[in-house]
Amino acid sequence: MSTREILTLQFGHYSNHVGTHFWNIQELGFDYTGTEKSECNNDVLYREGRNTKGEITYTPRLLISDLRDTLKSLPATGGLPDEDVQEDFEWSAVEKIQEPVAQKNEYLADIDTKPLNEIVSKKYQLEDQINTWTDYLYPRLHSRTINIVKEYQQGSNESFDIFHTGQSLWKQDYGESFSDKIRNYVEECDSMQGFHVNFDCVDGFAGLALGCIEHLTDEYSKSILAHPIIPSYFPDNDPTTDEEKEISTGKDTQRIVNIAFSMSELTQLATLFVPLCTGNKGWRKPGKPIVFDYLNYKPELYYHSASILASALDTLSYKYRLKSNIYTLSDACADMTGYGRKMAAASLRLPFAIPEDQYINEFLEINEKSLYTSITPSCDIAPDKIFQLITIRGIEEYLMKKDERNPKYSNVKEMFELYFQANHFLSATNVTICEKPLQIKPPFPNIFSEKLNRHGFVTNEKNQTKVESCALMAGYHNGNFLSNTIENLKKEVGRIKFAKLHKFSGEGCEAEEFKERLETLAEFQNNYEECLEL
Repeated sequence: MSTREILTLQFGHYSNHVGTHFWNIQELGFDYTGTEKSECNNDVLYREGRNTKGEITYTPRLLISDLRDTLKSLPATGGLPDEDVQEDFEWSAVEKIQEPVAQKNEYLADIDTKPLNEIVSKKYQLEDQINTWTDYLYPRLHSRTINIVKEYQQGSNESFDIFHTGQSLWKQDYGESFSDKIRNYVEECDSMQGFHVNFDCVDGFAGLALGCIEHLTDEYSKSILAHPIIPSYFPDNDPTTDEEKEISTGKDTQRIVNIAFSMSELTQLATLFVPLCTGNKGWRKPGKPIVFDYLNYKPELYYHSASILASALDTLSYKYRLKSNIYTLSDACADMTGYGRKMAAASLRLPFAIPEDQYINEFLEINEKSLYTSITPSCDIAPDKIFQLITIRGIEEYLMKKDERNPKYSNVKEMFELYFQANHFLSATNVTICEKPLQIKPPFPNIFSEKLNRHGFVTNEKNQTKVESCALMAGYHNGNFLSNTIENLKKEVGRIKFAKLHKFSGEGCEAEEFKERLETLAEFQNNYEECLEL
């Protein structure tokens, strides 16, 4: 069976936090003993290579973009050992000036000195030790993976905060170099499925990512699944003085215009796009943190909130990464984009925590709430007249009570299909069941409730052990309900007077372009008018 490779592209600081958790989940889930049955084909996202020393490497098929001063202790070459290059020039004859090496936290120090079994069994409290995504990155990366925007520094006053700034950067040497690296990856593939593009849609990385997506559309006839991501928190969202409130309002305005420009372009360029945020509002401000039963997370810590979105992305992509399935990324995009509806919503139930003394079918029979929670901003997923791709992990057959006398279903998949059929009127649901739960290993944050046992199910006993794995469910959803999501964004942006967008006009944006972006969103919204055909 062909590998059906996917190339992942990450743009922006928060998206790289999400990506760090995502790649940690992949790599810490590898079985190096050959004793575990693997459902997932890791070659879809990973590539085998050979470094300059002739050693075999296995690294993510990945390109990362971020600002200066985000790597800290991680070398720009990705951290894999390289062969020393022999040169005729005598470097001893000159003085070398090097930046001081960043100090590694407890987790990174353990990676260098301890075996994996000791690391995964240890309890870490990293919340006060993490400043950037590289502070808890487990995998080592290919030398072409990291691409730093050298013109801008993380946290500096010269902010990379306007869509057009990123768009301009793509048209310079940076975009050309990035494009060459994409081509290098693509040429290595035998049967490529397409691209995952995850990007911060609130700043300059939005323009940079959309410049890249336009390039992908022009050069490759492959599916592009884009996730425009809104961070869970911004430091300016808690102003205390009038001056701080004014600054916060100005930045909120910039961010929502960047979001609108991103969505407008994605309607033309992406095969499918799904906005993500752990705040319930998203437009203008992230809003209150989404509540998940049995999770205790702090939205101001990207280390926490990014782990939730990473768990969702890992599960959502399982459907077209399974060894046993011929379903592809292209199939997923085609299933979710009928009638020109290129934007979908995403949902998550993390953990899928049923009482440890109850069968799953007994739980479903008495459950009256929605099984999932929307992780798309300003979006309430309707129960009826929807298309949905649902992936459920960690609900094994022994958790289902079988009725031998009157069998309604014979396995977990049929049980969930019957459940969704009964609870979602005029809807089409494609259910995928994976036996393996999400493995919870360091440096995944300790955000699970003490009411859970080590397998992530609800227990009545006092529990002092940490959660080691948990069942979960994630889904993509499309339907008329997304018209309201687009309308909310349009309204927020429509209130803004272009004359006040000085930074945008300074980067070459004109009032006519601003108007056209809003018109594009309005036309796109028409695709979500009432349609009963399934």
